[in-house]
Amino acid sequence: MSIYGEWKAATIAINGTSSAEVNLGRDFDFLEIQIPTLVSGTVKLQVAELTGGTFYDLGDGVTTAAGTHNYADVFYLGGYQFIKVVVSATQTTTERLIRVRGMRF
Repeated sequence: MSIYGEWKAATIAINGTSSAEVNLGRDFDFLEIQIPTLVSGTVKLQVAELTGGTFYDLGDGVTTAAGTHNYADVFYLGGYQFIKVVVSATQTTTERLIRVRGMRF
């Protein structure tokens, strides 16, 4: 039986490269992510063991091309609750609303 968490916003501000900390509400095995149109680059996760903790990269991420939109993927999360979504290119012109939710199996 799988358990899905609530959808959360991981918004990247105009001229930003990272979302604020997102608390998924509990630890999860996987993270479903919905990626909007982005400036091309790599999208990856950073994780921390505690809220406000030190965040570090988790895995390699996925590469997006300019204009990619309505793209969804699943990342192996490995039991983390606190995440940030990070992109390698500054997101100019508008904020980017990235939706995320945890999944347990």
